[in-house]
Amino acid sequence: MKIIYTWDNTNFSWNNNPYTWDEVALITQASDGIFDVDQWDKEKKKKLVKLICKVKGKTYDESKYVNDFKIKVSDIKLAAKEILGVEIMTENIKF
Repeated sequence: MKIIYTWDNTNFSWNNNPYTWDEVALITQASDGIFDVDQWDKEKKKKLVKLICKVKGKTYDESKYVNDFKIKVSDIKLAAKEILGVEIMTENIKF
């Protein structure tokens, strides 16, 4: 099920949200196409990795970027829960 987020239907307050609208859009795209992330271009993947690090409270230093960083479904689920306030449901998948 594809969820479309707009200014009117978000589950969080924009006044005290540390995430930008671009970050909300990025995690929404990752959540909607959770298994298509591997097909994303390098720059878009880097943005997702940076966002996941931000959610986990880790510092992201682009000079230390590793090309083989694995984006896990559980990372996307965690980021979606933190940023969007929604639980991503998956079936027949082990984490």
